[in-house]
Amino acid sequence: MSAGDRRCAAGFAFRPLPQKAFPCLEDRDIRDRLLKWSMQGRITAQAFSFDQQFKPYQKDEFVTAFFNDQNVNSSLKLLSASGQWTTL
Repeated sequence: MSAGDRRCAAGFAFRPLPQKAFPCLEDRDIRDRLLKWSMQGRITAQAFSFDQQFKPYQKDEFVTAFFNDQNVNSSLKLLSASGQWTTL
């Protein structure tokens, strides 16, 4: 297993997909609505892949594994109170 495929306790391994595009956020109507509510520049979307089939009854383990995954922690961006993008 490579360093990019570290697994969490539940066995899931997550990988960021930085090149994933979100056309909905580029839509003119959506951008206008984000601007109206002062969200332009304060919202972003990120995608991650995972290596196992998701089973609804494992949802709690999945979410816990996601937020405990080192690949997620090092790349998931959050908007801080000061308005700066930072990682977990």
